[in-house]
Amino acid sequence: MKKSPEDCLHCGKCIVSCPSYRLFLNENFSPRGRNLLFSRNFDSIALDFCLFCENCKEVCPQGLSFPEFYLRKVLKEKGYPWPYLSDSLTLLYFHPEGKKLYKKFSPESIKFFKKGDFYIYLSCGLKHLYPQALFNFLEKIKAFGFKAHIPMDQDCCGIIHVTLKARETLKKFAIKKLGYFEEKKPVVTFCATCYWMLKRVYPLLFEGEKEEEEFISLSERTYFVSDFMIEYLNIEPSFKKNKAILYHLPCHLKNDLTFQKRTLKKLLENVSETCCGSAKLTLWVRGFQKEYSKFWKRDLFGKSFIATACTGCYLNFSLQIRRPPEIKHWIELIE
Repeated sequence: MKKSPEDCLHCGKCIVSCPSYRLFLNENFSPRGRNLLFSRNFDSIALDFCLFCENCKEVCPQGLSFPEFYLRKVLKEKGYPWPYLSDSLTLLYFHPEGKKLYKKFSPESIKFFKKGDFYIYLSCGLKHLYPQALFNFLEKIKAFGFKAHIPMDQDCCGIIHVTLKARETLKKFAIKKLGYFEEKKPVVTFCATCYWMLKRVYPLLFEGEKEEEEFISLSERTYFVSDFMIEYLNIEPSFKKNKAILYHLPCHLKNDLTFQKRTLKKLLENVSETCCGSAKLTLWVRGFQKEYSKFWKRDLFGKSFIATACTGCYLNFSLQIRRPPEIKHWIELIE
């Protein structure tokens, strides 16, 4: 049976876990407040300040996720006819510092990966922000006799179109994934948000439609890279350990989709679980991320590197701090 905002017990356990409440200290900007607004069909700017982190679900006795309620509504609305962007990171060229982050990716580097034991989802971030993470991973698994299949011409997961409520454009992105990952073998992602999109959002997007079962199947065989190494390849990743390195655990890897929270703390020292403030475009234009950054910048004192595993977090850190610390993906620091 589907859960609804009316199932909220109003216990308040979710309030302190919510990043937007932490900044505004206003009940409307908490999951409990949003559930009340939503259940009574009240429109409020507070709804858009949901970061989709699902921290509320992690602590709720009922297992309620306000992002899920909100997404179900948003993904069924017609939305706005935003243009299709195969690579959302091209928007970095409109940011004075962003274009410096964008790395060119040569398709030649993956031309020998047309067949393999599992798929790799070649996301925007993996191609243009932290490609070394891909090459480190490929080198690591080669030593164990595994080979990846990397389909050519892959596009964005479409997260920006969730934010913009561009339902039809988002569906184009999702349908393409069925073509890329046609064979029934595992799909490995390197970005926490891409993982969340394939695992959680696509099945919601096609709920009740003819493609629903295909997206449920895709969801069930989608893994985050470090989970995949442990569970499927039987390789326990070893990361560089140094007091000058801060490992950041993205929100979308803390919930029940992965077991990162327990494995990462076992494998690493200096782990931060602080939300980055999300890379939600509608909040960038309101200056939310800049204001929220005070909650995570204090963790960076004395650090030379901050390693994360999400394109949105990577962008937030990269665009809001001076170097050092340098920004890395976890797999760039694998040993």
